[in-house]
Amino acid sequence: MGLAGALAGCSGVGGLLGPSGEWKLRATPADPDATDHTCTLEESFVREHEDLQTVLSRAENGERGAWSEPVYLSASAGNRLGADLSDYCGGGFRGVYFYDDGAYFVSLVDTDPTNDKGHGAHQH
Repeated sequence: MGLAGALAGCSGVGGLLGPSGEWKLRATPADPDATDHTCTLEESFVREHEDLQTVLSRAENGERGAWSEPVYLSASAGNRLGADLSDYCGGGFRGVYFYDDGAYFVSLVDTDPTNDKGHGAHQH
């Protein structure tokens, strides 16, 4: 399906929040050799995270360095996605994500400046 691989919410609500969501999720195609840290995302994992699936599909035909249109997630959905990615990728997820024959960077950024926690800047 070439969705891209890396990050995105759990609830279908994420995309409806607009800029008021606390987490901003997006993806961009990446050089597969850009970093030593990589994580291969299985289709079942991406399917469980619809917002991740959305940004990966948006990035699929994009150019390297051009971020996909973002999806905004609630605080709970962003926290859940960040934790799931960290667990799935062995404790860290700054790197290149492989999904469906593509290589991607994923950015999951907490947009609420009052939050001094969370997954901060998962961006490259």
